[in-house]
Amino acid sequence: SCRHRAQQPSWLVRAEVAESLNNLAQLLHNQGKYDEAEPLFQRALKTREEKFGSNHPQVAASLNNLAGLLENQGKYDEAEPLFQRALKTREEKFGSNHPQVAA
Repeated sequence: SCRHRAQQPSWLVRAEVAESLNNLAQLLHNQGKYDEAEPLFQRALKTREEKFGSNHPQVAASLNNLAGLLENQGKYDEAEPLFQRALKTREEKFGSNHPQVAA
């Protein structure tokens, strides 16, 4: 309910908003609605960076999602640095042999 949500800490609400934005963006991406998905992926990324900081696995997931969308649009020059940043974050957090990195 709205009352329950209003009583939750703001950091939890932001995390839930970022997750919802990401899920909606992923749905639109899967439907080929790239122009609609891109700003939602960007908002999810910004929200996660504000909540978790720039070197968090959730931020890496958002970077990877946005990069995948850009790649599907043929925007390889924009996608590559996002993929690299996501990989670097995952390597730093999990190590190079972790499934989050090796996959």
